[in-house]
Amino acid sequence: MIRFWLVCGMLFAVAGITAAQDEGLAVEDVELTTQVDALGLEVQMVQGRLVNDSSSAFDQIDLYAEAYDGDDQLIGEGFGYLVNACGEALLPGFTMHPGMSEGFAVPLDIFEEGAAVARVEVIPEASAVDTASSGQSGFFPGVNEVTRREVVSVEWIDANSLRYSVGCWRDLFSQRQWHEYNLRTGIQQPVEHPRAAEMTDALANALELDDDMLFERSFFTFAPDQRRGVYQTELNTLVTVEPDGTFPRVLYDRLYNISLQGIYFPTGGAGVFIAYYYGGLGDPVNYVTGNVNGQQLSQSPKDPANPTAINESLTSLITPGVSTSGKRVVVMREVDGTSAYYLRATDTERIDRLFEAEPPGNNWPAPLYTITPENEQFVYVVRPVDEDARLQCYNVLTQSLHDLSGLPLALSDSARSWMWLSPDGESIALAANGVSGGLWLIDLTALEDCA
Repeated sequence: MIRFWLVCGMLFAVAGITAAQDEGLAVEDVELTTQVDALGLEVQMVQGRLVNDSSSAFDQIDLYAEAYDGDDQLIGEGFGYLVNACGEALLPGFTMHPGMSEGFAVPLDIFEEGAAVARVEVIPEASAVDTASSGQSGFFPGVNEVTRREVVSVEWIDANSLRYSVGCWRDLFSQRQWHEYNLRTGIQQPVEHPRAAEMTDALANALELDDDMLFERSFFTFAPDQRRGVYQTELNTLVTVEPDGTFPRVLYDRLYNISLQGIYFPTGGAGVFIAYYYGGLGDPVNYVTGNVNGQQLSQSPKDPANPTAINESLTSLITPGVSTSGKRVVVMREVDGTSAYYLRATDTERIDRLFEAEPPGNNWPAPLYTITPENEQFVYVVRPVDEDARLQCYNVLTQSLHDLSGLPLALSDSARSWMWLSPDGESIALAANGVSGGLWLIDLTALEDCA
């Protein structure tokens, strides 16, 4: 067991961090907060990130903290654990590979009520693991790693730059950490989202979502490069509004018995989005498409003959991919015992079979459906093939499936992944959360031509 001593000074917030050694596990972004536990009691919590800056991998990671007052007297201690971006504890068998970083939480037990914490020593303990046998991913041609943080959304700025957010997928976009990345230079830097300042108490009040929990579960988001936003109400009605919450336009209602899992905007869709719903891993996925101007582009998942029931003919075995028009979706269905990808019209009953495949799961990336300037139709899918994640492309016109590349995607049942096509159609941004999360850029020009 290896012990790393790290000291952080605190004066209402962390003033600085020093480490006793140059290599190994390091602590970053430490803060002391007060939270309410399950029993309704206030608990002081040390939170931050644990970073592996060494060339070794570590497992059996524990964290111990000692709190001191201004006279350097020990006034509290605590035992902590690693957490994901949503604050959920990681499984005991987790291995931290070189270059990885994970959040941690250490609840403090203060010996005397009212004692003020001046500094805290955070002490990680871990066991070194042979890097060669620790499951590190290999080299994948055409695939470039941008970060190994938990990335949950991407917005393309132009063909050469994008912004991505790190954090919990359930949080509002303004609550996450945003970064910009330049494809040509490889330079990335933290930024504030250009619409974050518009997420105000006045907006929450206009939406009648004054309760913080209701506002956070609304999935409120602005369409990239568009004025209006979209969100779900307390009763799960899907609504679009102006930036100040005025001029609401109801798109779909009576969705109170299905759970919204995300709102996705395809690149270049000019405000088109797909909202997708399911209860848990393996459940069928319900979906609606529309645009932020208030136009319905799909049928409702509710059965018109029975408003309280779901129209099963509109469900999918995967999270559907949506076209930039919102009038086509790529879904997966099982017919006569055989599962396959289908291209479906959202406003009619038309559905065209693409190719057979085993369902990857509703937590895998939704397919990307694109029509090129030459009117070629491609469907990019990421799915497990012989237990390895593969990027494949289906040419709709020639009805041919092309296997393009392996991917460094290791998706657990509790993790999720997403894809976004660049404006010029030459790159795919692949993001994932969880302990093996990250952001990767796939250069399609370096791979087999799907045409």
